[in-house]
Amino acid sequence: MSRTVRRGYVDAVAALTVVVLVAALWHAVAGDPAWLSVAGAWLVTAAAIAGAKLHVPRHPRTVDTVTLGLSGTAAVASVLLTRSAVAGALSLAATAALLGYQRWYTRQHRPAPTLAVGDPLPDFPLQHADGTPATSADLVGEPRVILFYRGSWCPFCVAQVRSLAEQYRELDRRGVKVALVSPQPAHDTAELATRFDVPMTFYVDPHGAAARTLDLVQPGGVPLALGAGTDGDTVVPTVVITDASGRVVWLQHSDDHRVRPVPSTFLEVIDSAGIGVAR
Repeated sequence: MSRTVRRGYVDAVAALTVVVLVAALWHAVAGDPAWLSVAGAWLVTAAAIAGAKLHVPRHPRTVDTVTLGLSGTAAVASVLLTRSAVAGALSLAATAALLGYQRWYTRQHRPAPTLAVGDPLPDFPLQHADGTPATSADLVGEPRVILFYRGSWCPFCVAQVRSLAEQYRELDRRGVKVALVSPQPAHDTAELATRFDVPMTFYVDPHGAAARTLDLVQPGGVPLALGAGTDGDTVVPTVVITDASGRVVWLQHSDDHRVRPVPSTFLEVIDSAGIGVAR
């Protein structure tokens, strides 16, 4: 049940926003403009969720604090202005919906310590973007930044891949390759690969086999409206840096799907660990 609720959460918030906007306009036309404050609370919630996807914020948790404050203010104003229990409840529901998005929906599964610094990469199957088979053994032989991302449907993932592409020249100068792994279908991965004019290698994780091996499965992480060619589950955004032997020297799991490490961190890790080869 929780998995289904998670998948439909954003869709439900969008639908409720439309319903409340129609109701608020109806009351305003009928002579009770105070109901527009109810619409304001839901508009803040909808804008906070949709806005983050249209423009990925640099500091999402700071944005959370601001938008939650605006939504709460609009809810309190609605209670005072309308003096209606229904209107007040609807406004408070908007604030609760935003709080749920920020404190529950964005939070990620916490992987078990199946992989740790010093461990070798375990065996797991992969596919190249063209559908040909591969395995984790293909990630061994050169130092590598391995990025597990949700898919090209996720604006936060695309922003992360773009920033990694912008840093590719510095990684290449150190002899470090980049591998990107997603459970999305091969044709979506192939399309994403064409957006960036750098030789990063894109892989598909068919049926989430690699994610299960590393305990990275995020249940119900794909919104119902997207589908994204999956069963609804996706992957916890994760970065693994390995040396030439495939030994893990650094890894990080995102506990919030909007918060990702910046690529300059990868350069610092590589230089500190001494796994790169200057060119």
